[in-house]
Amino acid sequence: MDLFAEYMKEREGCETLVTEDGFLTAKVIQEKKDNIFFINDFFVSESVRKKKSSAIKLFNQAKNTAKKLGCNKMRGSVYIDTLNATEALKANLYYGYKVIAAHDNVIYVQIDL
Repeated sequence: MDLFAEYMKEREGCETLVTEDGFLTAKVIQEKKDNIFFINDFFVSESVRKKKSSAIKLFNQAKNTAKKLGCNKMRGSVYIDTLNATEALKANLYYGYKVIAAHDNVIYVQIDL
């Protein structure tokens, strides 16, 4: 995973956070007066998804990283034409995200930090 993280940092300017059961990639974007930790990818191994504890651990790690980077919001997106889109949207709502926009086949969600 270290090589992947290096690649994402160099190519996309993304942070990569890794736990034993998953990973996420995200980068800081500025929008008006907000610094937003935009999560590009969020993955938890299928073998532990139903437990939720692995996803919560990764979500909390993302929150802590976002705050350290000076962000006041976290944002993500759910592509409705991908596998498990309904479950992904439900998970985001469970963690407190609110739907802020929908364009074409993408639903954007956001949470204040």
